[in-house]
Amino acid sequence: MKRKLVNTTYFDSLYYGTEFPYKDYREMCEECERECHEENSPEWWQDMQELTDEEWDCFKDNMRYSKFKGLPCMITGSLGLWHGHPTIVPVKCDDIMEAIEKCLDNDYPFEYEIKLQDGHIDVYVTHHDGTNCFEIHLLSKKGIREANRPIYEWEKDYEPKRWWFKNIYGYLY
Repeated sequence: MKRKLVNTTYFDSLYYGTEFPYKDYREMCEECERECHEENSPEWWQDMQELTDEEWDCFKDNMRYSKFKGLPCMITGSLGLWHGHPTIVPVKCDDIMEAIEKCLDNDYPFEYEIKLQDGHIDVYVTHHDGTNCFEIHLLSKKGIREANRPIYEWEKDYEPKRWWFKNIYGYLY
C-alpha cells in the first residue's frame, strides 16, 4: 500500500469564535438542551471558549492514542517579534505532544493553530507581537543520533539537515 502525505488542520483556537455559524450554535444548544445566547453576547463568547477548551481536551486525548506517540521529534521555526523573525535553535522532544505544548508555552497566546502539512506538523501561535511559526518533524535514526550529540558540538552548526527527519504519513490518530 502506498503511503500518503495528508494535509489537514487538527486544531484552530479561533474556529468557534470566527467560523462556527450561529445557526449551528443554535442547533447544538437545542440538541444539548442548553440555553442559547445571542450572538456576540458575553455569554455566547463564554460558550465559544468552553467549546474551544473541550476541542483542545479532545485533541490531547486523541494524541495519547496516536501511532506516533513516544517517537522523538524536533522543533524548528521562527519567532514573530516586533523587530523581525529570528530563527529558533532547534529543540529535541521525546514526543509530539510534548513538542506541541512547548510551542504553545507562551504567557497567553491569542490564537493557535495545529496542522499536519507536507509530512510534518505546523504550529502557528499568534501573540501581541506577531506569529511564531514552528515545524515539528519526526526524527530519523540518523537524526536521533545527531540530536543526541553534546550541546557544545552544536555551537558551530546547529542547523538540522533534511536527512535528520522522516515524514509523517497518514493521520496523527
